[in-house]
Amino acid sequence: MPVTTLQKAMTMKPLSFILLMAIAVAAAFTGCKPEIAGELGDPIDKRAGFLGTWELASFTQQDLNNPVKETRDLSHLYIQDGVAPMRMDFGADDSYTIQQEIGREYFGEGGMWAFDDPAFPTFLILMGAADTLQYNLGTTVRPYDNQMAIQYRRSCGEGGALLETVIYTFTFNRIPQ
Repeated sequence: MPVTTLQKAMTMKPLSFILLMAIAVAAAFTGCKPEIAGELGDPIDKRAGFLGTWELASFTQQDLNNPVKETRDLSHLYIQDGVAPMRMDFGADDSYTIQQEIGREYFGEGGMWAFDDPAFPTFLILMGAADTLQYNLGTTVRPYDNQMAIQYRRSCGEGGALLETVIYTFTFNRIPQ
């Protein structure tokens, strides 16, 4: 039985209608997006956020070999009654000083400081007279933030076989100037 032009037109109408409805639905959804008003402003100066005096508020240890990956609060090793908590001061001249009476010295005796990438810092680098130390930043510290975290990730092994075993997290509070 030959297909007539009328039959072809009748089968095309439902397909055209479906295609037209799909286009209308897509246009309706794309037209409903809210317009962004205002500007984001200038990027935050990460370096300016770090400047000032910081006092140790807590010290924790996470054992990565433990299946539970529990975090232990070991603040008592650094914070005790009658003893001033550890303080770090980061200067605008890229120098840092540390005042510490108790606990293991993880941050050296002072020197110069820098970030691995000033625009998007991941690591804090402390350069002293004897060595250069590198720490993970817990978060980016903005000028109005009153808390920062520095992580020391301890590893075992050599070369390509390094395995992180412990993460020490030092949480500091900003001391108002």
